[in-house]
Amino acid sequence: MKSPTIVINAYNRPRSIHRLLSSLKLADIAQGTNLVFSLEFDSHPEVLSQVNEFSWDYGKKEIIQQEHKLGLIGHFLFCGGLTKRFGTIVYLEDDLFVGKSFYKYSLHVLKHYGEEGNLAGFSLNALWFNGYLHMPFHAIDDGNACFFLQVPWFQGQIYTLKQWSHFEDWYTHKVGIKADLLIHELFRNYKLRDDWFPIKTQYLIETNKYYCFPRVAHCVNFGDVGVHFRKTTNFFQTELSVGEVIPDLIPFDESLAVYDSFYELLPKKLNLRTSHLKTYDFELDLNGTKDLSRIKSEYVITSVKPEQYELSYGLEMRPQELNIIYQIEGDHFYLAKTDQLKKDRNKQKRLRDKLSYHYRFKLSKVQQLRLVLFRMFKSWYR
Repeated sequence: MKSPTIVINAYNRPRSIHRLLSSLKLADIAQGTNLVFSLEFDSHPEVLSQVNEFSWDYGKKEIIQQEHKLGLIGHFLFCGGLTKRFGTIVYLEDDLFVGKSFYKYSLHVLKHYGEEGNLAGFSLNALWFNGYLHMPFHAIDDGNACFFLQVPWFQGQIYTLKQWSHFEDWYTHKVGIKADLLIHELFRNYKLRDDWFPIKTQYLIETNKYYCFPRVAHCVNFGDVGVHFRKTTNFFQTELSVGEVIPDLIPFDESLAVYDSFYELLPKKLNLRTSHLKTYDFELDLNGTKDLSRIKSEYVITSVKPEQYELSYGLEMRPQELNIIYQIEGDHFYLAKTDQLKKDRNKQKRLRDKLSYHYRFKLSKVQQLRLVLFRMFKSWYR
């Protein structure tokens, strides 16, 4: 397999690009690997200086200086479009930091999943949180070093020519979000100022494709000030692999850990580990973030308490899907007919339960109230 080209975009953050290039110097890179910098129009002079002076001994180095302003979406589309020239690319943004084995890992997942038609891309980052709840997310452990999620992650991306071309063709003929599409309301009401994330999310849902994620990150994000952050945040930091062991991977079709765009395990995957639900046509809504009016299945397993339900489960085992698989008694999740579910009237209790479950500490009534109010005012819980 031809060595993937590393593509880095940068603009006006000298400290960020210096940090990324420092990590790149420490990485194990295969000989014959080309490096391409795409610099936004009117880039910071110090960024340009660092890129020009950076020594690359593994292959050719190329610097592309944009002649007009692309913006976030335009620059993303340009860099992805470089697959037409180079084939497979490893795409890095300037506020990232790569691990020693990030390139070896890239080669490894491409060897196993590069031709997998269900995948739209690969992430070098191990997504640790649910983006709608801003609470921890843990994929079920099925023995695979990767999991699959219908979320287009941006912290270190790998694309093959075939994957990008399929997205580009869809994007060319893209239409608005259909009324009956089960997509989070955050994206349905999103104003596309300068962000490709909602567009790619719609693409994944409509084409039934996924991203492949490692369970331990080979790339982390420093959350530097930029388009999305007015001040630096360490929220995105997670464990970075410093090892050299190449992980075991299993075929996509055999994987249990496959999640939809709401961070919910696919029902057919859940049924691989339990038989008590096989007679039901159901959807999972364990996080309580789906628009119930757009769920097409007859039944739903949800944390929104219905007036009537067939089965109930507790919230004790980790990850939360195990409570359903092993039928743990309790009153947090409910199997009910979709048309019997009404608007959630118990959101604050569910929030307290999730906070206690995820963060493992005992809260006083005052602490519970403060946390609930804080998260409500910050619009973290949707």
